[in-house]
Amino acid sequence: MFSRDDLTISMYYSSSTESDTGNKLATMTVEIRSAENFGDAMQLTQLHCVTDKAKKKTYSVGKQSVANGSDPLLVAIEQHWRTETEVKAKDLLADVMDFMAGSVGPENTWVGQYGLKVFENEPLTDRLPESVLQADGGVAPAPTET
Repeated sequence: MFSRDDLTISMYYSSSTESDTGNKLATMTVEIRSAENFGDAMQLTQLHCVTDKAKKKTYSVGKQSVANGSDPLLVAIEQHWRTETEVKAKDLLADVMDFMAGSVGPENTWVGQYGLKVFENEPLTDRLPESVLQADGGVAPAPTET
């Protein structure tokens, strides 16, 4: 079973326009990988934002996969993206906009199979709420006094 410290999170962005409808599709792909071995994704989720010609936005969960459906943390992460999908997609789109506004350059911009890399191999604790991470049976670190 995985703990929060065993895994990292990465996010990629891609977009396209549907030729038949003119709808714009933004896809945020979130990958959870082992912190030690950056091999196959342990969990993958794609969130979509479709904007139609009238500028109406629709949010949905696209492809999801989990390497071990018996692992409580991986299952909790998968479920996390299925609730309040619009809020989570908007948060990820804000990350994309922040990246585009200040981080695009030859030394830190990479396009892979899922699109533009927005962030990569960050600790789960930086991107997921404690309510999700508690599925690993661990305890959140005590707040430090300043």
